[in-house]
Amino acid sequence: MFSAAVYRRLDGDVRIYAFEPLPPLHATLERNAREFFNGRLTALPYGLASRDEELDFSYIPAATIFSSSSRDQGNIEDERRRVTASVVEMVRQGGLGPVLRRVPAPILTLLISRKLRVLRQIETHRVKVRPLSSVLDEQGINHIDLLKVDVEGAELEVLKGIEERHWPLVRQAVVEVERWQQNRDTVCEVLHRHGLTVSTEQDSVQRAGDIGMVFAVRPSPLAAPGAQGGING
Repeated sequence: MFSAAVYRRLDGDVRIYAFEPLPPLHATLERNAREFFNGRLTALPYGLASRDEELDFSYIPAATIFSSSSRDQGNIEDERRRVTASVVEMVRQGGLGPVLRRVPAPILTLLISRKLRVLRQIETHRVKVRPLSSVLDEQGINHIDLLKVDVEGAELEVLKGIEERHWPLVRQAVVEVERWQQNRDTVCEVLHRHGLTVSTEQDSVQRAGDIGMVFAVRPSPLAAPGAQGGING
């Protein structure tokens, strides 16, 4: 959806590289790339990490957005409680309409928690991950107008996969950070150390789920020529 929004906003004048390691989701991404992006989106069948390896990813068919290498049967109940808290706060803010907003919080929490039992239905897939620097060399990418990192808890691993020689290519980055209190400062420090100006954002819904957003921009007086380029991880 993010790739579609970027493609539409820039009237197709964009080159997007999107990463999806889970085979069922990659098949959909690849089909969408073929049918709707006029050759401007490359769907790559692996994830990003600090090094080349294979990892076990938990795939949640009924709630694919929560699929991750950092979720498994050992921690899924903690994850369900975290997601429940976030959704409850969203409802309290009116995000799902005025009717649900009037439901007492304890009842709302129970209802949402029951709905999220689907998170227990996990499939395990062994998938490939690679460092971003290897991909940049392989694909011949010479600038990144926007690096988007939304990887369900593996943000630091993705950033570690960028070699020093490639950091100057990154002009902007947006990172969704899970375990916000624990990881926010480290993510910000990595981006700041590589010459980007960093800001953070966290609303009440994100706070309830212990997530937040980090935005980073590389100060530059001159705009680079050519089409926009994006890396969607």
